[in-house]
Amino acid sequence: MKVLKIKATSESPAIHFEPQKEILEISGNSMPEDSVGFYEPVIEWLKQYIQNPMPVNEFIFKMNMLNTASTKIFVDIFKLINDISEKSEVKILWYYNYGDDDIHEVGTDFRDFVSASFEMVAFQE
Repeated sequence: MKVLKIKATSESPAIHFEPQKEILEISGNSMPEDSVGFYEPVIEWLKQYIQNPMPVNEFIFKMNMLNTASTKIFVDIFKLINDISEKSEVKILWYYNYGDDDIHEVGTDFRDFVSASFEMVAFQE
């Protein structure tokens, strides 16, 4: 499977999907002006990955901020992760800054949406 790597900006997160090295991570701010366009390669990559996923997958989300449009796209991403979990083991780690109630709440909402193992991880900067 081809590696997907997108560098972070102040408005968009870093994407690093390299399952052979056990890296499936989205991190940073997610407030791109065109969320659908930004996440299109991520959605396409996941659709291809569903066909032949690694036996064990750990998706890491380290989000600082998410706008409403990104949250809607994340629903699509988590649907695809659910599809992957039907074929292989999936664990999701949702990192949030200790005391960041907004990102914690968003993670809690997503946790209720997915069938895969979903762990909330607080950290302090």
